[in-house]
Amino acid sequence: MSQVDDTLFDVRYVERFIAEGRVTREQYDEWLKGVEDCSKQGEESGVRMQAVWFRAGQQSHDE
Repeated sequence: MSQVDDTLFDVRYVERFIAEGRVTREQYDEWLKGVEDCSKQGEESGVRMQAVWFRAGQQSHDE
């Protein structure tokens, strides 16, 4: 595969770049084969969100 800038394979933009012809699907598939799978190094996390409403100068919390 010819050297292509890795930023063209950014998951947020790659489909647009393929549609524009900046990279091919084959180049993207080949690049994906070479990317290390780091998913096992991650950890799950959760966030508890709390809604805060302000009405007529009074504050109430939804839980």
